[in-house]
Amino acid sequence: MQVRPLTPDDEARLAELEAAALKPHQRERTNPAAIVFFSRSGHSFVAEEDGRPLGFVLAQPLWQGDRATVLATRLVANSPEVREALLTALTKSAYDAGAYEVAVVGDELEADTLTALGFVAGPRLFVRALGSRGARGEHRGVLE
Repeated sequence: MQVRPLTPDDEARLAELEAAALKPHQRERTNPAAIVFFSRSGHSFVAEEDGRPLGFVLAQPLWQGDRATVLATRLVANSPEVREALLTALTKSAYDAGAYEVAVVGDELEADTLTALGFVAGPRLFVRALGSRGARGEHRGVLE
């Protein structure tokens, strides 16, 4: 298995992987604009074998005012080994960039791998949708 940086050319293949892994409350993140954005972040990766994608992580740096945090908003992997390889690449890219905090929006499926790699559950995150979505009371899909 090889882990490499995400490129805009990955969009169609990753969209298929994501569609198969999406939970009912999640929104698609692999549209062309998103893939171009995340490919420029320096923190998004694809795991593949023989040219076939096995998983990906979409992440970006956030400036917190006094430090940078790399935030991964989508992690898709077809096995715990792929998940671990992607998280290892993400952690190394953050460290190499001087961002000494990594946050991953994860769920129960990722919990064991995240814990094994030294991640801990952080504080609760409260979200709010604005505009017409907020007026309708919709909040699903915000950082999910």
